[in-house]
Amino acid sequence: MRAFLTMTKTNLKLLLRNIGFLVCLVLLPVGASLLHMVQTGDSYFDVRSGISEINKLENITILDISKANVIVIDAAQDEVSELMLKSLANEEWCSIIRCKSGELNQSEIETAAKECYEGSSLTAVVYIPKNFGDAVMSGNNSDIIVLDGGNDSRFSLVTDKINFNISVIMDCASASQNKEQALSMAQNALGKIPKVQMVTVNGGSDNLTETQQNHLRNIGYAVAVLSLAFILTGCFVTNLIVTENDNKALLRIELSGVSMLKYIGSKAFTAIVVTLIQTGILAAATAALVGTDVGIPFGAYLFFMGSVGLIYNLFCLTVGIFTKNIMTTICIGFGVWVFSNLLAAVYFSFVTLPDWWNRASFITPQKWVTLSSEALMKNENGAYAMFSVAAAAFLVIIITVGFIGAKVSDNGGKQ
Repeated sequence: MRAFLTMTKTNLKLLLRNIGFLVCLVLLPVGASLLHMVQTGDSYFDVRSGISEINKLENITILDISKANVIVIDAAQDEVSELMLKSLANEEWCSIIRCKSGELNQSEIETAAKECYEGSSLTAVVYIPKNFGDAVMSGNNSDIIVLDGGNDSRFSLVTDKINFNISVIMDCASASQNKEQALSMAQNALGKIPKVQMVTVNGGSDNLTETQQNHLRNIGYAVAVLSLAFILTGCFVTNLIVTENDNKALLRIELSGVSMLKYIGSKAFTAIVVTLIQTGILAAATAALVGTDVGIPFGAYLFFMGSVGLIYNLFCLTVGIFTKNIMTTICIGFGVWVFSNLLAAVYFSFVTLPDWWNRASFITPQKWVTLSSEALMKNENGAYAMFSVAAAAFLVIIITVGFIGAKVSDNGGKQ
């Protein structure tokens, strides 16, 4: 036991003298904590109800395809266009993003629509001309333009709803004595029309509020950065094995009577201590810079992140046991980091993915972090148990493989 503790103490001293290790140990967790400051800005929209307003069409990004996203270029900006769009936005299947604009010609409208479709997942781009209100009130052609990107089968739903709303407003205008009466009648008529209710069957994140969606997105970004930090620190721990093997220090340790299992165990314990230190730094940095409101209980957040850290630290150690080459370990670790974050969709969790992708993502720890965090936000039972079982499964596999590698090395050393 004394030899075990001595080796662990020596490992930590060597690591703390390494500037690169300190950068990964401290700066990356601090950077991950800063990601909780990220909020939805003007260039990104996650619309759920009502009409979102934008000032310009440049750099618009709309990626959520759970609804029919419609950008409206509103040159009319009057009560009639407001009424027509509110009725459309009240449908649960539709999201409206409106840009108030001056009057545009046909070429300018088509150019604006092309730019919108290039950067977003849209169902339609709608242009409402300046004389829209007067034309509808007088029963004339409204000259509204609806442009189809050709990528969403819900386009016909949008056009049918727009035509229906205009028809209702025109009928009310013809049956009333003035504009105010017509708008009041149209508002009552449109309000009585049954809405198509959108029901989430698969238990997705549509039930979360916009604030919770922001928190869940930020947790995904944070776990992506932290998983890199944990992999890199795991590589530094692995480098101790490689260095000691190259300079024959490992041979001297074996000649002293210390078994390979005990030697590897000291390195694994070092990785556990490093994970605890990183998690502590994350906790202090997050509390100091952004507070403890991260969308889920702060203790649960630290538990999730610390577990991911332990998984990736021990993963790199296991890879190093078999390869005994630090560059190979770094390449494998970095490749796993890129692949797992992509598979877990932590960068684009708001996009609907194919079923096979969702099923495959369960092999990544990041997926279980976001899934368990979402369950906590929804006050679902079993979130902690679900994550604990998943984390334990990852650790059992990694420790078993590492144990086999240590046994192989031990037997090889004895020969």
